[in-house]
Amino acid sequence: MREPFDPGFDFDRGTVAAVTATTILLCATVMFVFDRPAWMLPVAITVGGVATMLGGFYDASANNALLGVGVAAAPLYLLAFVYRIGGVPTPGTDPDLLFATAVYSMADMLGYIPMMAVFAYLGATATDRARRRFEPPVGYRDRGDARRVTGLDEETR
Repeated sequence: MREPFDPGFDFDRGTVAAVTATTILLCATVMFVFDRPAWMLPVAITVGGVATMLGGFYDASANNALLGVGVAAAPLYLLAFVYRIGGVPTPGTDPDLLFATAVYSMADMLGYIPMMAVFAYLGATATDRARRRFEPPVGYRDRGDARRVTGLDEETR
């Protein structure tokens, strides 16, 4: 009997939360400390690696990275707004400046977020592939489970 096609999107809430927090902190650092907003793209690749390293052998690390960057979109918009306007706006700020900054910040996010999501997904996939290539128990939290699943016990070497 044929099994029905049941697509799913597996993710881990804890890993997504950690990826979201890491994305926000690293993006705030590259925008306000280094003054390089375009460095958010390499940050996305790094966050993909973080998502993989926080997961286990069977976790969907690429999904975690993709979702974490997606959840971080709203706080990143606020960071881009503050970065573009040059600080937190006051009640005396010109309304035209606020509107223009809001539009430019949204344009930034419409350009950056899709690319960051793809880069995070690819970073997680590449890190997971490299980690699986160099003997599976290396770099995983649950080392005993990985050995048992892959059959790489000490006596079989």
